[in-house]
Amino acid sequence: MKMEGQVRIPSGCAVAAVISKEGNKMSGEMITNSMKPMHDRSNGLGGGFAAYGIYAEYKDFYALHMFFDSRATRKDCEAFLKERFEIVQSEIIPTRKIPAITDEPVIWRYFVSPLKSMLASMQLDEKEFVARTVMKINTEMSGAYVFSSGKNMGAFKAVGFPEDVGVFYKLEEYEGYSWTAHGRYPTNTPGWWGGAHPFTLLDYSIVHNGEISSYDANRRFIEMFGYKCTLQTDTEVITYIMDYLLRVQGLTLGEAASVIAAPFWSTIAAKTDLEDQKKHTYLRTMFPSLLVTGPFSIVLGFNGGLMALNDRLKLRSMVVGEKDDKVFIASEEAAIRTMEPNAENICSPAGGEPVIVKVKEGAY
Repeated sequence: MKMEGQVRIPSGCAVAAVISKEGNKMSGEMITNSMKPMHDRSNGLGGGFAAYGIYAEYKDFYALHMFFDSRATRKDCEAFLKERFEIVQSEIIPTRKIPAITDEPVIWRYFVSPLKSMLASMQLDEKEFVARTVMKINTEMSGAYVFSSGKNMGAFKAVGFPEDVGVFYKLEEYEGYSWTAHGRYPTNTPGWWGGAHPFTLLDYSIVHNGEISSYDANRRFIEMFGYKCTLQTDTEVITYIMDYLLRVQGLTLGEAASVIAAPFWSTIAAKTDLEDQKKHTYLRTMFPSLLVTGPFSIVLGFNGGLMALNDRLKLRSMVVGEKDDKVFIASEEAAIRTMEPNAENICSPAGGEPVIVKVKEGAY
């Protein structure tokens, strides 16, 4: 029997990401392999990936990735979708049977465009309309879950180890300019298909290592604005916070980062740049309920870029590296070396300091 100190207890969960600043496409095989050296950070109760730029053929349509408990649920949900959207393509998401992944639900995708008549009658722009539809299905339609809803991107997740999830979804057959990955080690929430990371809304996706001690305060605030946390995992709320701050409130990525990983008041008071001090004071005062406390490292994916962020005390590991036009992010350097053995400029970002990487204009 191994004694304490002889067995490695990692600080749960693995995250990894890669992006090409030139918009060059990479197969999903590389990100899948990056999770292998971090195997012990997961316990087989959830793995997943988000990929950007994979649906060029349908890039103008929202790609709804869905889990259904049964075929009957899918038929009912499809009837509901037809009332709200033009469905241009409907198909099963291809998977391969492997022993490591069992009890899979019905996994489907729809490429859709909101009906103009619905947008006019509800007086909503299409992003708000899609977001509300996702919330409605996930809260009111038993046995149906939308787990991805952006344009030209998609999430792929399951109960299993991430390297197996990548094989299950045939990710080597997809080509994207940006990928994120997650291996779960749930500590206080169930392991189920909808609870695996990434969590997404529209084109935003979040993978997260850590635990949110402010979850209830964050959830109560965000649910006042029509968001509903239904997936039984604290990370879900970060996705909705980012959508609220970036899309609804129009903040920049840097401003959103300084809301959820706000500097301490003493740090703000010590700032010599008065404009900077005023901005941080304003953000902390305006959005106090959206400060995310507890240990976390997250990667936010969005159309055209990534943002990596640690909690302000840096209680979870995160490493960044570069090579040519690519930027790599992971919980451990070993994962970066698996993707690019010659990665350079390896560093660990400071707590609360966002690393923002964008694809050059027009490249994606």
